[in-house]
Amino acid sequence: MELINEIITQILLGVSHAHLVDMGVVVILTTTLVFIDASQRVAIEVLRYNLDNSRKNTVVNCITTLLWYGWGRGNYTNEHGESKRYLMSERLRGDLLVKLCIQYPAWMLLSVIFVSLPDIPIPTTELFADQVFAFVFMAIPFLSECWSILENLREIVEDDLIDFGKWYGRMIEIVKVWRGNG
Repeated sequence: MELINEIITQILLGVSHAHLVDMGVVVILTTTLVFIDASQRVAIEVLRYNLDNSRKNTVVNCITTLLWYGWGRGNYTNEHGESKRYLMSERLRGDLLVKLCIQYPAWMLLSVIFVSLPDIPIPTTELFADQVFAFVFMAIPFLSECWSILENLREIVEDDLIDFGKWYGRMIEIVKVWRGNG
């Protein structure tokens, strides 16, 4: 037990205040992106429920799906004859749990471990290998959330969950009316 305490103490003594501040900023940004990602995922499931159950994606239908219908099983069945769950799907809950409780803390811990290692200079640069790896490990959760948000947007576009052409046309009409030439 003393050996473990000594190892933890040595690791924590090697972490600078600046790195802890950087980690705090990354944690705050990643948390914000996790919230955006989860909101997108819920919106996708609401839109998919309406699409699979032949409901139009009106504001009222989306709100009722979000508050009531989407939490149960829909009329849509997969190739095995099972009805699909939408907002309570295992994928939606499981992915969030694994990200927040296992993956992201592990990356942050690796970052702390690498920044506490002795400085290993990279030849012909002013960089140190341990600091580069610590920064990369610290940035992985943030970049992963950015990628997840892009995947969600791609899913919305590819599955025709939202007709962006119609929304673009409406926005152009609003701009024209606002400018006075509509």
